[in-house]
Amino acid sequence: MTARRFLAAVVGATGALLTATPSWALCPNCLGQSPTLSPALRIVGLFLLVPPAIFFAVAIAIQRFSRPRS
Repeated sequence: MTARRFLAAVVGATGALLTATPSWALCPNCLGQSPTLSPALRIVGLFLLVPPAIFFAVAIAIQRFSRPRS
């Protein structure tokens, strides 16, 4: 049950980051150039979330498969 809550939290945080204000830009230099994030920067930000998502998915899978079955 906690894995589902964690997954819901990750999905919610991802949605919040993708719809965040320009103050969440990837770097201060990019923030100063434009008041909004370009589509390219949004894609880069999304791809930065992929490695942690894969890590947590694998960690949860390992935990489930390593539990003793009774």
